[in-house]
Amino acid sequence: MKTTRRTFVVTTGATVAGTLTGCGGGSPTSPSNPPTPPPITGEIKVPLMGVGQSVEASANLVGGLQTPLAVTRVSQTEVVAVSRICTHMQCTVNLPTSAGGTLDCPCHGSRFRTTGQVVNGPANRALFQFPARIQGNEVVITP
Repeated sequence: MKTTRRTFVVTTGATVAGTLTGCGGGSPTSPSNPPTPPPITGEIKVPLMGVGQSVEASANLVGGLQTPLAVTRVSQTEVVAVSRICTHMQCTVNLPTSAGGTLDCPCHGSRFRTTGQVVNGPANRALFQFPARIQGNEVVITP
């Protein structure tokens, strides 16, 4: 059977999308084995926030794509930065509305800790986490 260009594009696209999204099964990512984040270009700096507060930021990924981030100060000395793209169907999750809150997906109800771990599904994989540190009065997120 001869493969048409249309068939090739459709099946290749579906395969790549399924691979990238991780939908349709699998097990949750454990905190000891977080997913590898896509590489970002350059450093991202945001003003240092209070403990328990989350702010939004945006990262430029290799290839020119952008992804929204949630940056949270979890203690006096520790910050985390995670992608706000839900691992279920790629909707943008909302920032927590209060300290200690969760990142909630408005599309299908998945909830994530500010460190990226799944609280409840349908998502079954953690959000991508990016290296972040406190430097003076800023949070610095690095590639």
